[in-house]
Parts: sequence; C-alpha cells; structure tokens
Amino acid sequence: MNGIALKIAPAQAADEAEALDSGYALFPATACQTRFWHEQKASPQASALNIAFRLQLSGPLSAASLEQVLADLVARHEILRTGFLMTGAGLRQQVWSDAPFRLDVIDLTAFDDQAAQAEAQRVGGEQARTPFDLASRSYFRAVWLPRSATQGELQLTFHSLVMDGWSFAILVRELVEGLAALHAGKDADYPDVELHHGDYALWKEEFLASGALDRARAHWRSELHGFSRFDVPGDRARPRERRFQGVIRSILLPLDLSEHLIAAAKAQGVTLFSVAAASLAMALQKAADGAGVASVAKIAIGTQMSVRDQQELEGVIGPLINTVILRLDIAPGSTLASVIAQCGAKLSDAIEHLHVPFEEMREMAGEASDTDRPPLCSVNFALQQSFVGMGDEVRRDAFAATTSPSFNAGALYDLNFFMVRRPEGWRISCEGDLDLYDVETIDAHLATWREMLERVQISAPVPVSKTAAVQAHAPLAAGVGNSGFMSQAEMEAKARNIVRFNEDAAGTPVIALNNTAVLYGLAQQIGTDRPFFDIPMVPEGPPREFPPRAFQDLAADAVRLIRLARPHGPYILMGHCVLGALSLEAAHQLRREGETVELVVLNDSWCPGYREGMGWLDRQIRKMQVRADNIPRDFRKAMRGEISMVSFLEQYRIVRTLGIARFALKLGLIKGDASEHKVTENRWYIEYLLAQQARYRPAPYDGEVQIFRSAQVLKGRLFAWDLGWQSALKGKAIVTEVPGMHDQIFRAAGTAVIGKQLRERLADIGANGVEAAAQASDGAALHS
Repeated sequence: MNGIALKIAPAQAADEAEALDSGYALFPATACQTRFWHEQKASPQASALNIAFRLQLSGPLSAASLEQVLADLVARHEILRTGFLMTGAGLRQQVWSDAPFRLDVIDLTAFDDQAAQAEAQRVGGEQARTPFDLASRSYFRAVWLPRSATQGELQLTFHSLVMDGWSFAILVRELVEGLAALHAGKDADYPDVELHHGDYALWKEEFLASGALDRARAHWRSELHGFSRFDVPGDRARPRERRFQGVIRSILLPLDLSEHLIAAAKAQGVTLFSVAAASLAMALQKAADGAGVASVAKIAIGTQMSVRDQQELEGVIGPLINTVILRLDIAPGSTLASVIAQCGAKLSDAIEHLHVPFEEMREMAGEASDTDRPPLCSVNFALQQSFVGMGDEVRRDAFAATTSPSFNAGALYDLNFFMVRRPEGWRISCEGDLDLYDVETIDAHLATWREMLERVQISAPVPVSKTAAVQAHAPLAAGVGNSGFMSQAEMEAKARNIVRFNEDAAGTPVIALNNTAVLYGLAQQIGTDRPFFDIPMVPEGPPREFPPRAFQDLAADAVRLIRLARPHGPYILMGHCVLGALSLEAAHQLRREGETVELVVLNDSWCPGYREGMGWLDRQIRKMQVRADNIPRDFRKAMRGEISMVSFLEQYRIVRTLGIARFALKLGLIKGDASEHKVTENRWYIEYLLAQQARYRPAPYDGEVQIFRSAQVLKGRLFAWDLGWQSALKGKAIVTEVPGMHDQIFRAAGTAVIGKQLRERLADIGANGVEAAAQASDGAALHS
C-alpha cells in the first residue's frame, strides 16, 4: 500500500516558487567539505554521505505550519541554501540569497499503526539512500508523514557537506520553538545568528595558514610516522569499486552495565568514550589475532570530534567536525585497564591537537587517494550522549520532538561502531559493509565488544609511559560524548591546593568553590565551630582554550573535589558568580547520591537562563544598561589603581583579539601591575564557565538557599531582586544585599554582612534540624 503523496507549494505563483534569485555569495569550502565533494563526485550514485534524521512530532500540527517554519530556518541559516562550485581557486560554497523550500507530504492518517510504520520505514529508507546531485542549490530535503492531527514523523535528510550532529540539535530546538510561536501567533524567539558557516570557513582558511598549528602538525607527524592501516579481516575480498552497501546491527546494554561503565570511567579518571573505545580495540584485537597478524596489534580507529571550541561557534549550522586517529598498541597479555589508560592518553593528545585537518593527516601518513576503501581508517567509532544534544526530548508549549534511530544511508567505513544513549539505556551498534562482511560476522563483532565491556572493572588509574601520559589540562571535546571528567592528575593537583580552616571542628563544613582569593576573612566571620574548605577551581597553568562541556559534567568534577575535602555530608555549599550555579548543580548531584545539603549559598550569582529567557529587545536594552554602568565604573577603578588599565581594556573582545592593550603596554603607553596577570588568568576560566552555563538550565531545587546580592547590581524590571532564581528555587530562599561591587563583596564590609547572615541562617537551620529530629523520635515512640 502506498501513501498519499502531496506537494505543499508556497503561496506565490508556481513559476515564482521555482525561481531562484540569481544573487549569491561565494565563500571558501573547508577541508572536510572539499573531501566530501570529491568523494561524492567519484561515486555520484552513492548515498553514504547522506545524514538521515527522524523526528517524532506531537502537538497541533499541520503541513503548512511545518513548511513555513522549515522555510524560515532555510532563510535564517545560510548553509541550508548553499550549493558548491568548483573554481580555479578551488571549491567554493555558493550561498544563494533566496531558495524556495517545499515540504513533501505523505499522509498516513488512513493507515493502521503497523501499516503506517511500514510505510514510514519504506519512505525513510528511500530518502536516506537517494543521493544529492552535486549541482544542487540546496543539500536539504524534508518529508512529513502525519498519522493524525497531533502526531507524525518528520524525516530530514542532509548531505554531510552541510550538516553535523550538533547542528541538527540546534535545528530541532529552533523547529519546536518556531512551531510554538507560529501557533501562538507571535514571532519565534530565536537567538541572533552572529556567524554563518561561510564566515567560519573564511576564518578557518586564515587560521590554517597562520602558523598557529605548527606544534599540532609536529605532533601528528610524529604520531603518524610509520603508519600502517588496520583492517579487520572480511568474509570476502575487497571489491575493486565500493558500493557502500551497509547494514546496522545493534545491542541494547542493560542499565546496570551502563552505570557500571560510567563508574569505571570516573574511577580511572577517563571518559566513557575511552572505556568504550579501548574495549572495542581489545575486541578487534581478537579478530586480528585470529588472522595470524603480528604479536603486537596496532589498532587504528578513526573518530569524529567537534571543533566548536569557541563560544562564537556554538550556534553555527554546518559541518564543524574533524576526524582524528587513535593509534593503540596492544601487546599480548595487555590488561583492559592498561588499554583504557593508553586510550585516555591518546584521546587527550588528539583533543589538544584537534585542529589539524584530517586531510593533512592523510598526507602525513603517506596515503594516496584511493576510491576502493575508506580514507586512512577502515574502522570508525563514535559516542553520542543524545540525538538532540540537550536531552531526549525538546518541548515548547504544546509541541514536542523526539528522535528515532536514523535510517541507513550507506557504509562509509568497513566497520563503523557507535554508542548512543537512548531513553531505555546505552545502545551499541555497528554498521558493516556487506560487500566485506556477512551479517553474522557483524553480529559477532558486536557480541565480542559487549563481552569486553562486561569485563571492565572499577579500579584506580593505571600509569602509562611519560610520553603517553594524560595531559592534566586536556579538556573534553564535544563529539566524544558530553560526559567527561577531570584526569586523575588534574584532580590530584586541585586536591593539593584545597585550603582548610578549622578542619577538626564538629559542625557541618562550609565548602566554597572559589575562583580568586582565599576566603579567610569570611571563614573568620562564620566562626570556629565549623570547618571551612576553599576549593580552587581555576586550572593550573596559563590560559588556554577548552572545548564545550556539559555544565552538569563540570559540576560532577566539583562533586569529586568536594568529596576529597569531606567524603560524606552533610554539606553547606557556596560559590561566587558562575560558581554559585555550579554549587547548586553539585547540590543536586550530591542529594541524588543520598547526601544531605543543608544550605546552598549563591554569592552574586545570576540564575542560568534568566537573561537568555528574555525577549530579544529586552536583552538588548539590558545589555546596554549593563555596559553603560560598567564602562565608567571600571574606568574609575583603573584610574584609582584598583585594577590595571590592561585589565580594563581587555574586557573588550576586539581589544583582546587585536592585542591592542598588550601593544600599548609594550610601548609604555599604559601601565600594568603585579596583579594584572592573576586577574587575566582568572577571567579566562570564568568566561569559559559562563559559556558552558549558557546552555544549562537548573532543575527545580527544594532545599534551603541563601542569595547574597551586590548592592551595586542594577535595579529595575530587567534586574530581578532575587537574581532570577524564583522559578528554579522551590524551597526557602532568602536574599540579602551586600555592600560593594561584584568582585568586592568579600572585603571587610561585605564579609561582615555575609558572616552575620550565615550565622543566623545556620543557627535557624540547626534549630529546625533538632526540632525535626525530636518530632521523628516522638513519632517513632508513638508507633513502637
């Protein structure tokens, strides 16, 4: 049975709908786009570079509203109306000023559930396996399959030239936002698009030619010296021409095994990615041993990482990814723990040197272009926390979107292993090339991988050689999973720097996640009857760039440090600025682990999402008010010598980008001071945390909270008295104003107010605790 196929046309005449504006702009193509274009040109009938997504939508839906919102997104994001043009200067992105969009509709409302699912499968498979023509003016198409007035499946197909997983997560959120706004009869509250993919490509071209990657290129030349391809023996000889015929097989891991793997990763100070990839490498070594290869298995696995390591790139739609290579040497008798440690070290190095394009790595490895096999790596691995980036469902008012497993578009690798978190648990999968492997062989590889995952033990970190040691400062890159934790070396370094006051006192400890100075004055104000721990959060070493991380994972690192200071509760947690929000998320996690958090103290800390939740006009007005207040205030501080002129000037991105302040300092036009380096060192990490916090929304918290608000905070409609926390705090929250500016509230006048309020608040909490315990005791006596 076939569905009813409809075409939804725009309101204008058909000839106008078909016409494209002749105006366009040209931008350079990135290295990965150029590779994808040549691969598609070599195999024009292949669909393996397609990316096929499925969204289950619910709400008051119509084909017309869906088409309107999707057309708005095409107009909003240049990459969705981009074609490609080969010129004498190389491949160029051809961004059209206008590209009419049409939504295909296949009505399934008359089908029963089984027939509707079968038809959706048929259409989805057909869409996934239909190649894009390289002469296309757009590499995006969509099919809507309604099952009722409120339910249906939206199938979105893109070419890898224009899309990656992070970008798709952005589009899903904007799609749902747009549908809700259209239904409510108002404009969608989309964030401003500050950069398009063409802008990024221009910057990337200059960046690659600048010499900034000389050290990273030296690393990869060393890493790829003597490279030999790793192939897993197939059931058949490799054909002369690739047909990209693949099949995906999957196994759902039990929840207890999933939780065990996460705990093992935490214990060894690595990411879940490292645990999964190392286990896969051990499983593949078994296949290599069966083929009678050398005693030391040299496993080479490719993986994709996001290069969105700057805040400005987080909202860009387009393929901002790079493929890197993990080379693991597995000697006979190697333990799984040692291979996990080696994988963690290799992953850390790859992240640190992420920006060298995979295309350059191929040249370093001495591989010539070859159309009969995947480039450089026959085996690939990817780990993905969520299909939509921020959870398993995106909801706005009456509209919601969830993802379903994607359709197979074709096998890009001999064996492509991936691990995806689904609502029902982690699912491990393998897409195998059917020209090389039988389905039973693919299933056997999956089973061996699962067997290795089941052997993972929770143990202390395993030392690796000095050259392979995990860099203490190595961050987690988006694309290897959002869940990641500090290395053991970095954790131990931070633990050594924890400052302890009144450590042996009997009261509930106050644990401050601190970013600048030691809070000695506040510890004195609180008194000697309770411990006070000051945990420094700024990483040691010079400022550097970290890739994006989930704010919850940063809080998980803080929880580990909190437990190093005091293994078990009860706790009182405190943080200043963005570290206040981090303290609250740490409190959520500790309470989920069964610990008691008596109080969370938010020191001049705005609620994440408060500003972001405002309308566009209000955000602009608020920003102007803040800047109008900050500029003269900070200038007066610089003139009084409270901060250096360098610190004042480097608040502005253009000054930092162009190096104006440093140049003026070198010429003697302005003066620095001894504290200037420390202030700058601190600011870079706080700015990083703020960027991660921008994507975070706190869950409702029903515990006790104390908010201290700087007296210098602006007042008015756009500056909530409670710093925006009202919607997130369900327990008892008290707001107290503190004299001094944001960075001065811990001076003598401020600590006097904070100390007095905390003594009173903690005494009240203690009295309530005694009363509750007495009531519980009376209740127990009555029931005995």
